[in-house]
Amino acid sequence: MSTPALALTASRVPRRLRRRRHALNRFPVQWHGAAVAETVALTGGKSPKRRLGAVLAAVVVVLAAHALGVWYGNSVSVATGSPPRKSTLALEIIRPPKPLPKIEPPPPPPKIRPKAPPPIQTAAVVPSDAPVAAPIETVAAVAPAEPAPPPPEPVKPAFGGIGYKNNPPPDYPTIAVRQGWQGTVLLRVRVLQTGAVESVEVMRSSGKKVLDDAAIHTVERWVFAPSTRGNAPIDGFATVPIEFKLDS
Repeated sequence: MSTPALALTASRVPRRLRRRRHALNRFPVQWHGAAVAETVALTGGKSPKRRLGAVLAAVVVVLAAHALGVWYGNSVSVATGSPPRKSTLALEIIRPPKPLPKIEPPPPPPKIRPKAPPPIQTAAVVPSDAPVAAPIETVAAVAPAEPAPPPPEPVKPAFGGIGYKNNPPPDYPTIAVRQGWQGTVLLRVRVLQTGAVESVEVMRSSGKKVLDDAAIHTVERWVFAPSTRGNAPIDGFATVPIEFKLDS
C-alpha cells in the first residue's frame, strides 16, 4: 500500500514550515507501508542504486524536517502556552480616626444680686400724760429643802459568856489534862436576833486541836443577848474567848 506523504519533495517542506508553524503536526507521515518498487516508480527510470540513494536522502530530509517541525512547534507552544502572570498590588486605604467631639464647659451660673433689706419702720412715740408704772419684780419660788436623814442608830454587838443565862464552862479534855496542855481559843459566833447560836468559827487557835474542838462544842449550846440597833434586836456577831488553864 502506497503512502501519499512520500510524494512530497524536500524543497517544499521548509517553505510550508515557514508559512505555518504547525504544518507538520497536521500531516503525519506513515512509514510502515512504503514499498521499494513503488518508490522506484516515483523517481522515474533511474538506476536502482541511485533510486535507493535518492529515496534514503528523501527519507532523511523528511525525518529531519519532521523532527525540526516538532521541536519548533513544542518550543513555540511552551513559549506561548502559559500567559505571563500579572502582578497585583493590593492597596488598603486607612481612614483617619474621627476627631473626638469637643466638650464645652458649662456656662457659669448667673450672678444673683442680693436684695436690699426692707427699710425699718419706726413708730412715732406719742407723749402721754399717764404715769408710768414701776416694774414688778418676780421672785422664783424656792422649794423647801428636804430634811436630812437622821443619823443611823448605833449597833450593839451580841454578848454572852460563862454564867450568862446558865451558860456552862467547857469540859477540860482528859488527854489535855494528862499532857498538861493549856491555851486560849478565840471564837467568832454568829448570833440570831433570838439569841440562839447559828455558827461558830475559830479566829485564833490555842495550838491544840483538842482544846479548840472542846471550846466550839461548848459555845454551840450557849444563849446570847442578840445584837441591837437602837432598841430593836438584829442578827449579829459576838467574840468569845475560852481559856483552858490547869490548877497548879
